[in-house]
Amino acid sequence: MKYLVLDTNIYLHFKNYEQIDWKSLLNDNVTVCVPVRILEEIDKHKDQSRGRIQKRAKALSARFGEIFLSGASPALPIVEMQNPPSTAFDDPQYHKDISDDWIILSALYSSYNKADIVIVAYDNGILIKAKNHGLGFYRMPDSLLLKEEPSEEEKQIKQLQQQLAKYETRMPKPSLEFSDETMLLTIEKPKLIDVEAELEKYNAELKASHPYQSTEEPPKTDTRYLFRPIVTSTKEQKEEYNKKLDVYFEKKSNLKMLQLVKQLLEQRFRKLDFWLSNSGTLSLGDTTVFITFPADVKIYNQDCKESFIMEDPEVPVLKNNLSSAVFADYYSKHADEKTIELWSIDKPLDNHEIRFSSKRLTHMMRQHLQSEDDIYIDIGRCGNFTITWIIVDSELIDPVRGELHVVVKDADHEIIE
Repeated sequence: MKYLVLDTNIYLHFKNYEQIDWKSLLNDNVTVCVPVRILEEIDKHKDQSRGRIQKRAKALSARFGEIFLSGASPALPIVEMQNPPSTAFDDPQYHKDISDDWIILSALYSSYNKADIVIVAYDNGILIKAKNHGLGFYRMPDSLLLKEEPSEEEKQIKQLQQQLAKYETRMPKPSLEFSDETMLLTIEKPKLIDVEAELEKYNAELKASHPYQSTEEPPKTDTRYLFRPIVTSTKEQKEEYNKKLDVYFEKKSNLKMLQLVKQLLEQRFRKLDFWLSNSGTLSLGDTTVFITFPADVKIYNQDCKESFIMEDPEVPVLKNNLSSAVFADYYSKHADEKTIELWSIDKPLDNHEIRFSSKRLTHMMRQHLQSEDDIYIDIGRCGNFTITWIIVDSELIDPVRGELHVVVKDADHEIIE
């Protein structure tokens, strides 16, 4: 005779225990022993579970009531197995909050020989414990596992889900994305120009192309004096020319510096484009999009630029003894002016929320969101960050929320934190 102790899952998820040919499975006559702990767990499922599990637990609870309370005749011998004494849990290897320990201890403290007790389960954990305690063990085969047939409640839920899915597929589904149709923008930080080095190189080339005039006259005994040009410049004219060269170099250098700074800042400032998409099957209505940047990320628009007006001077002309005053004055009064606009990096926008509007975006279409001014970030002063967005549309009950992520990598392709 074998005394079978069935795990709770065997009652709930497998063929009815009274309809199983245990004698063929175990090659012996059997008696089913039901620990009190199992009865308590089945009652808990009867009251707290839902669907098929609750239905099965109610049927089992009613059947055990017929057998143990009303004396109904079972299809195979069945007895109640008492819980172990509370002192059994004094051993630290057992825990009162673990059901497997209750079942193992109920078997060990029963009046049956350990060699005749068989723990029947589907999970390996309790079967291993049974083996380690010298109890018999049997793993239920998959062939006796009940098919997952939904209960009436589960069928109703599935039907409602299908109806809801049909409704949801006939709705607009707006989202925000970058121009490449993704929600992740990766920006590679360019190798910035070296303003000082470039300016030094420019100044050297400028001075080499316009050398100073020597103010020293060769001695009359020097043969160079005999072959000097008839039309020549005086010492005073050369000194004046050299002074004008100094002014010219300074103005050209200042102009070039601003141009280099402008080039540097244009490398650092990156425009952000946002696109509204609709992946649903209905058109959007009147749409308002709110985009919020983190407080520590500075954003800019074209108003965050400062204008500088710089003189682009003419190259000075060396006068000689034939030069006319009119000719000389012409080159001193006709300098051009250049306007250079530079980003004011310390004057970002105060507002970190940008608002866009759109109307009737058709399903499966995208639209570039445009505002009065384009939005820029300074990748030279920011790392990775997340933009949050909210879409409010007249065709939707609730706003749609999401995030866009910006990753900035340096020239060596390392992410800037």
